Parts: sequence; C-alpha cells; structure tokens
Amino acid sequence: MDTPRSALRSTLAGLSLVIALIAIALSLLTLAAPSPPRPASAASPVTIDLSLLITSSGAIGGVADSHLFDPQMLVVRRGDTVRLRVMNQSFFRHALTITGYGVRTGELTGGPQGFELVTFTADKPGIFEYRCYLPHDPATATCAPDHDRMVGHLVVIDGGSGR
Repeated sequence: MDTPRSALRSTLAGLSLVIALIAIALSLLTLAAPSPPRPASAASPVTIDLSLLITSSGAIGGVADSHLFDPQMLVVRRGDTVRLRVMNQSFFRHALTITGYGVRTGELTGGPQGFELVTFTADKPGIFEYRCYLPHDPATATCAPDHDRMVGHLVVIDGGSGR
C-alpha cells in the first residue's frame, strides 16, 4: 500500500517541479520582453534661465586679443519662455540683438553694472544670430575693433519628445 501512495507523491512532486519551472520561465520571458513603446507626447514649454557673457580673450592685464560671447550657442525648445541675463565683462560698451526675434538689450557698460535681463518666447524654430549692434567707436570705447566677429547663435529646436 505504501508503493501506490509513494508513486502518487513522486508524481505530484514532479508535477509541482515542472509547474514551478514553467512559472520561472514565463517570469523571465516577461522581464526580458521589450516594453511597449510609449506614445510620443510633446513636453510642455518651460521657463528657462540662461546667462550670456560678453567677454574678451588675451593676456591678463593686457589688451584684449578678441571679444566674444560666451557661450557662442544657446539652445532652447520652441515654446519655451527664455529669461536671458546678458552681462558685459569687457572694458568696452556693448549691446545685444537677436536677429529675427526682435530681442535687444540697451547699451551695457562693462563691469558689475553692465547687465540686463531680457525675456522672450522662443516661438520660431531655426538658427538665429546674435551680435553686438553698437558700431565700433574707439573715441567712446564703444564695442571693439573685432566687432564684426562678435557673433553667436540661438538654436530653437522644434522638440517633440522631451529633453
């Protein structure tokens, strides 16, 4: 009588083991399967704070070799509200305009007081040039001899799926 009961126990134990192995295999397949693609949704526009320096390069304490914008490229998403702090760290007076956006600072003197905050909505995708719009005038220390090379770019991407 022990033999049939023992055979039944062995059969049930084997069957339980097979079911457990199948469950483990199915769990591993589920974990390894790629997740379904999420629908692409446009990220909501945000307000971003950026800083732009007008600075120069050259020997410390010496005459500047060149004047430049730092960074020379700003990247934002279409629809973002941009708060751009423009700071003039050179010894010349400068100003900034973003061509195609109508964004323009006033005349910025050099040093700690030489800054302005401009706010605009990046509503047009593309690449837009920014530059100093003041003409070079050595008598008034306005802009610099390399005025025509002081150029940067605002890149407005038509971003669809977040950052």
